Amino acid sequence: MAWRCKHGDLAIIIKETPQCRANIGLIVQVRGPMQYIDFLNLQGWRVKPIHHKKVWVETLKNNIAELQTIYWKYPRCIPDAWLLPIRPTEGDMDISDAQEVLNSITLKGYIESPKCETQKKIQAAKLEI
Repeated sequence: MAWRCKHGDLAIIIKETPQCRANIGLIVQVRGPMQYIDFLNLQGWRVKPIHHKKVWVETLKNNIAELQTIYWKYPRCIPDAWLLPIRPTEGDMDISDAQEVLNSITLKGYIESPKCETQKKIQAAKLEI
């Protein structure tokens, strides 16, 4: 089977569980090896946000979401199908390039508009200009 992401990619979360929908649009680093996610019955990657901010994580005990800081030692797993890899075709991509990609795919309707603080700050900055 062909996977969307590979070890070392930057990716955008494009789908989430209902409790963690606020993570949609978040840019993450992807690390292998792939892992089987039991409660979703899907293969996924270990991911960590590129910014050191808390993200919504669903707890298996009581099916609620809580904000947690993610570290590689205790990563979050997301299904491959829920990630959109960001791969530059030429040159290096930095964070501002990744944000432009996110804005572009949001405008085209490929993902829902992110409900994260970063997106709100960008919109506020655009209004000030």
